[in-house]
Amino acid sequence: MRRSLLLLVTLGFATPAMAQSASIARVDTLVASGQVPAAIAQIDQALAAAPRDFEVLWRASRVRLLQGDAQPEKSKAQDKLYREALSLAERAIKANPAAPDGYVRRAAANGKVALFAGVLDAADYVIQTRDDTEKVIAMRGVPSMTLASAHYILGRTHLKLTDTPRPLRMPLGLGFGNTADALTHLARATTLRPGFVMFQLEYARALIANERAADARAVLQQLGALSNQEPGDEQRKQEGAELLKTLR
Repeated sequence: MRRSLLLLVTLGFATPAMAQSASIARVDTLVASGQVPAAIAQIDQALAAAPRDFEVLWRASRVRLLQGDAQPEKSKAQDKLYREALSLAERAIKANPAAPDGYVRRAAANGKVALFAGVLDAADYVIQTRDDTEKVIAMRGVPSMTLASAHYILGRTHLKLTDTPRPLRMPLGLGFGNTADALTHLARATTLRPGFVMFQLEYARALIANERAADARAVLQQLGALSNQEPGDEQRKQEGAELLKTLR
């Protein structure tokens, strides 16, 4: 279907809506192949043409996070892009409050903003991340890749919270974070989307946190052979290799 649509666009027989759909689909392809600058140009063009389109908005939020990740750590530029991603996700939810993608993107953006600010200084963002991912997980008929992302974000949230002692988190409403739930959700993410570097690396970290070093070692040993499907996967493989050394 997508191939036929792109062919129609190429031949000049596409309607404006069909052309927009092809443009959006190309954003996904560009991101998966690591061509972030091209994805930025494509999504900015789509956003200018359809600033209230749900499919454009949630993808624009995703691309802004990728832009933020590429900025110097803790820079003003990074913070600005993360907050822009959050705003775009909010707009996506407003455009289609029944769809899961907007909530997943808002959860991802809230998580980035919270990490930038520091968990204890961004409790509301962390709680919103939990609430949005749990909302998606409770929905019916969520596509497996979207559901996998929700489980990943929730699992990672639990895991990151355990970096801070629970007595310090509890007064802020963040006492829910624990390694057992982190492992449960990250395991589910890898089941729903097997062979995805990002999920496998965090799953290995959760296994270590749950004192299952042998299982983590097996996961990390396979990491390097996985195909790259997301910008930053090569760096994640390097992180996995370094983590594996600590288990020997």
